[in-house]
Amino acid sequence: MRAQSIYKASLQAAGELTADQRQLAEQKFIEVLEHVLGGASAVCGAYVEWLAVRSLRAENPNDARSSAELHAVARWEHAADHATRAVFRQMKIATQNAFFELHIWNSRTR
Repeated sequence: MRAQSIYKASLQAAGELTADQRQLAEQKFIEVLEHVLGGASAVCGAYVEWLAVRSLRAENPNDARSSAELHAVARWEHAADHATRAVFRQMKIATQNAFFELHIWNSRTR
């Protein structure tokens, strides 16, 4: 049986927002990611694949990259960038250095 994954977003470096605005932005970020990637399990899968590739690249920077690795990186980065831009535009967030982090854990790590 597959462990159920849970994730949440946190908006970083956006100090001028109220707690309610920050929470709304984080919720909207998740909603856009789920829409772009095709659901909650797809968000988790895409993020975990991206993270795995980034970790492998950090450990072995000179190894050739496979097309699957390039696709995983492009898929996540496109979705995250799209979601970030959509939320910032919709909520009129103008902070230059603000960004979202995604935190994923599963039932075994709670």
